[in-house]
Order: sequence, then structure tokens, then C-alpha cells
Amino acid sequence: MMEPETIRKQSLSKAKKLGYPINPELPLLGDIALRRTPEQLLDRMLCLYTCVACSYGFPKQLGWTWLAQEGLLEKVTPEESLYLRNKDESPVEKFQPHVETIWAMTWVGQIQNSLEFDQTCTNDMVRLFPNLKASASSEAFRSKCHMRSLEEIASKLDLAYCLHWAITHETENQLELPKKPMRLLPYIIINRRHAMEWLFCDEPWDAVPMDID
Repeated sequence: MMEPETIRKQSLSKAKKLGYPINPELPLLGDIALRRTPEQLLDRMLCLYTCVACSYGFPKQLGWTWLAQEGLLEKVTPEESLYLRNKDESPVEKFQPHVETIWAMTWVGQIQNSLEFDQTCTNDMVRLFPNLKASASSEAFRSKCHMRSLEEIASKLDLAYCLHWAITHETENQLELPKKPMRLLPYIIINRRHAMEWLFCDEPWDAVPMDID
């Protein structure tokens, strides 16, 4: 794998080009290793995708039934279970921001090949996934998944980390944000980082470490 110092140099260069402040003193990634298997990635992606689909209007009961069909009920998080079973008081659109979380995961699994930090996910992402309305099996979707290399994922994660620091720094210091077309909304950067940090940790999905210093 590329040296962490080389990865960081590239991240800071990209962050600067995108118009973000940079901090050369941030801790490096260090010696990291992937902690999740392709199967775990797929399970997590499909559970989260079902919640996102429901947040855009797919009936929750049908979403729950589809997860049961695919043997995924034991893979949903407590938060997702409460949401899908209408046991919480959250708004139906609660999971909509996780479209970008899923987009990052589809890139990790080479289901699609774009994860640029000046572009949002494409509007046709739904076509990449099983057709929930038709109760389609996830078998074909699973066959497309092949994890990217550690170096590829680490490079994107490091950039997301640097950008997360930048937007937090701007907010805490009440800095005026440059009005640049390549700027993504903060939640996009944070959710994409969350997806990739999860790959390198042992903590459950809802407790992924997201330190920024």
C-alpha cells in the first residue's frame, strides 16, 4: 500500500483544489486493515438501501418483508429496525441523506466507479439495486460486488477525513464559506466517510468512530 504520508499529500492537494482549508498536522491513517468482508458490505448496503427506499415512499412493511425474504432481518441495526417497524417517532424521510452513504458503499464494492468529492450520486442509483417493488432477489446484485483494493479505499477515506475536518473547522470558527460549485453539502462528506470508516473498525454501524483530530 502507498505510504500514509503520500496519501495525505494527495488528499491535501485535492482538498485545496476543491476550495477547503487544509491542516497538515492532522493524524495520518497509519497502519490500517479492512475489517469487513464483501458479504458484510453487501448485507449492510442492502439493509440501508431498504431504509432509504422507504424514506422515499416504499411501504415499510414491504421493505421489512423483502429483508426477511433475503435473510437480512438479523443484519438491520436497532435504529433501522425501529424505523421499519414504525416503533419510533422519526419522520418518514429520516434515511434520505443516506443515499450518499450507499453511493460510497457501491463504489467500495465496484458496483459503480465514481466517488468524486465535487459530485453527488447519480439520479439513477436505484437501477443498481434489486427491484424491491418486484420482490427481486439480491443474488444478481451480490454477484457484482468485488471489494476495491485497500489503497483505493484508504485514499478516498483520507480525503473524506480531511474534508470533514475542514467543514468542522469552518463551522466552529464561523468562517465564510467560499461559494464554489464543487462544494458538496456537509452531510454528504460525513456520510461517505462514515461508510468507509466502518470498513476499518470493529464497532457496530451506529458507533463508528468519527474523530476529526
